Amino acid sequence: MTFDDHLQHLAERALASLPAAEAGDIYALSFLIDNEDDDPRQPTLTIGHNTETQARRSIQDASDQAEARWNYAFWLQNELTVAGDLTSDPAGAAARQKWISDLGLWYAEPADLADRDSLIGPLAAQIEAAFTHTCCRLARTLHTTGVIERSVGRTVPVIIHELEYYEASARQTEAGNPPGLAEEFTSWVRNG
Repeated sequence: MTFDDHLQHLAERALASLPAAEAGDIYALSFLIDNEDDDPRQPTLTIGHNTETQARRSIQDASDQAEARWNYAFWLQNELTVAGDLTSDPAGAAARQKWISDLGLWYAEPADLADRDSLIGPLAAQIEAAFTHTCCRLARTLHTTGVIERSVGRTVPVIIHELEYYEASARQTEAGNPPGLAEEFTSWVRNG
């Protein structure tokens, strides 16, 4: 199974596990991209979601309704699955390493730490870009195949992000969703 196939399988299984009673309250899915142990060779994808109930509950702690709705710090922070995690998804971690190697981007840590940034910085950036592109493609696939609509009961945006939001978060989210679906989020990122 390729790494892309593995990601899709985990995502489909995670979304299928959403309780029907909760699905109607979900307004967005989260694709949180992070690196396990801060290692660029170990990117992970944590799939979660947020609900209208949680957004209303968070208003008292947020600066406004939009922040309560879109700032990940106020979300449920649930983990439907963590793809590529060495502990919870060892098959995905192995597939991820093979995928990075097949891209020609795998590297060993340099013995001389003074050379670390100059040697692996460019490779780390390429791994991050490739992984993010793969996550955007996965989100689009979940939309086009109807997985999201079947799991949630309607089409909701997939927010593709890190812990902090940047212009890149808005662009990635736009790339992973049908045109206009994530406009409320992307406007908040760009104007907030």
